[in-house]
Amino acid sequence: MFGNLREKLHNVVQEGLSASLRGLSVNEVIVAQSPSEHPVNYDAGADLLHKYQTEWNQLHLLAEDNAHKAEEVNEMISLLHHQMSEQWKKMDTITSCMDSMPQLVKSIENAMKDMENIKLLINDVEHQLLKLDDVVEEQELQEQMLNERFQLAVYRSKKLKELEKISGELEADHKEKVTDLEQKINIKLKERQEIFNQVFQQDMRQYIISGMIPVMKSSSNGGRDEVSLEDIEIEDDTDALDELLNS
Repeated sequence: MFGNLREKLHNVVQEGLSASLRGLSVNEVIVAQSPSEHPVNYDAGADLLHKYQTEWNQLHLLAEDNAHKAEEVNEMISLLHHQMSEQWKKMDTITSCMDSMPQLVKSIENAMKDMENIKLLINDVEHQLLKLDDVVEEQELQEQMLNERFQLAVYRSKKLKELEKISGELEADHKEKVTDLEQKINIKLKERQEIFNQVFQQDMRQYIISGMIPVMKSSSNGGRDEVSLEDIEIEDDTDALDELLNS
């Protein structure tokens, strides 16, 4: 834009100088046609030419200065346009934000409500966690009690097995001792039975021969006393008596 303006000013100056030079040339021709009336002035138009040259030079310098200033103004306008574009974008962003402000406020309110609900849920979760801790402690206590009971049952079972083993050993020992004692008693009873049988047979033979029962020695008075049949105790085993009577 400013380059075109500079070219236009340059063209205007050149046209003005060209017109001035053309006018000067016409005057010189007129003077040349009448040399008899006026003498030739070779310095004619020099001042005008100098004036136009000086003005043209000044105009050229002013045009270049205006071009530089126009470039600076163009840069300032470009910078201002860029800044205005940025500001316009920012204003557009702010306008969009302002348009979305009610929705943002509503979202913030919903978020605050959600935070209150979350706070209530956190409190509820903390309360439930405390209950869970109590339940876990109770469960651990119950498991410990069950473990102790199991250990006690195992110990009791072990001791019962040991007791049964000891009881079986004692019972076997007792049975063995009882069997030995019974055998000894049976042996003694058999010995006494044989002695009694021998004495009885002797007495019966003496009774058959003499008709009297021999007097037995008494340990109480150390003498012989007569013994009646009523004083004699007959054992249940009468096999020897039956055998003797049958003979």
